[in-house]
Amino acid sequence: MLERNRIKDRREHVDLSQESLGRLVGKDGQYISKLERGIRQNITTDTLEQLATALDCSTDYLLGRADDPRPQTRRRQPVATVG
Repeated sequence: MLERNRIKDRREHVDLSQESLGRLVGKDGQYISKLERGIRQNITTDTLEQLATALDCSTDYLLGRADDPRPQTRRRQPVATVG
């Protein structure tokens, strides 16, 4: 479930209006307003990723799974060589 306060906080942090954020994720300002007010809670993975990118944070932060908003970089797993 999305943490609605985090969406609004990040949106204001990056200085975007609801309408501007909506355009960045292919939605409108009303869609963002509904997310922020908790009226709409279920979104697609694609929209979640677009929100995180536009808000310069991780999807885990928006979902309340992480307290640090910064996107985490993933470590690459070593590639096994044969021979």
